[in-house]
Amino acid sequence: MKHNLMLKAYIWLITTLRDYGPITLKEINHLWKEDKIDDGNELDRYKFYRYKREIEEAFSLFIDYNPNEGYSISNPNIFRKGSIENWMLSTMAVNYAIGNCADIKGRIGVENIPSSERFLKDIIQAMRKTHELQITYQAYGAENATTYIVQPYFLKLYHQRWYVIGPSDIRPIITLALDRIQKVKDTHLEFLMDTTLTVDDYLKDCYGVMRDETLEAEDILIRAYGFEVNVLRDLPLHRSLKEVKIGDGWSDFSLRLRPSWDFIGKLMERGSRIKVLEPASVVAKIWAKHAESVKLYEDSKDFSEV
Repeated sequence: MKHNLMLKAYIWLITTLRDYGPITLKEINHLWKEDKIDDGNELDRYKFYRYKREIEEAFSLFIDYNPNEGYSISNPNIFRKGSIENWMLSTMAVNYAIGNCADIKGRIGVENIPSSERFLKDIIQAMRKTHELQITYQAYGAENATTYIVQPYFLKLYHQRWYVIGPSDIRPIITLALDRIQKVKDTHLEFLMDTTLTVDDYLKDCYGVMRDETLEAEDILIRAYGFEVNVLRDLPLHRSLKEVKIGDGWSDFSLRLRPSWDFIGKLMERGSRIKVLEPASVVAKIWAKHAESVKLYEDSKDFSEV
């Protein structure tokens, strides 16, 4: 069987079991033919069990059978938000869905991820080998590139950009955007790290990819108004976000993180739809930034009638 058809079968079965399970083999076969996965051919029991075994080996996703209900995924926690497995499966499912719609490709828009993916593979290989990397990098605003020796602890995708994070020869921890990297070289020098430490552990009380050691994590209370309430419920600003109070047209949310300027900027993007209630130190940061914004327009003409 062709490789692309096998991958299509894997993705289809995973998403079908996720969305419809528990489901019988007869029901699976009906959907399989309806979606024309194999040119309308049936999915016989032999092929199904073959795919089931290969999916379990490739994705660590296990499919159980209940005689009264049918087949279902026994470890659905693999689809939890933020997990690398969920991201990989979602990415493959999207690629599959879009790949089968060449006839309407002009009606589908996607976001560009300027990640310089040629470096992604090199960095991942170095991470697996725990090898230090020599990275030539030119930051925004810098006249010349700088070369660092970096221990690649983590990779993080954030706002359509990949970042590599780890100790360097210049800073205790450095965060580099892959699209600003000019060259990567494996030094073949091994480094030691606690392999139980995850990128989620490292960034657990941070917003974005920057961990500011000068800031302490704080309990922050914000009030959202109107449709912003539903936005925060569906797309939390941070993993610690909790809805703590509901009012008429508003809700209060608590979260705990380091109030970095990235986070302050994100709150300001929401304009009058979000108000910081506490602590006073974060309210002061918001006030100061809004005052700077207003000052930019002091010499502009009067917009009071707009």
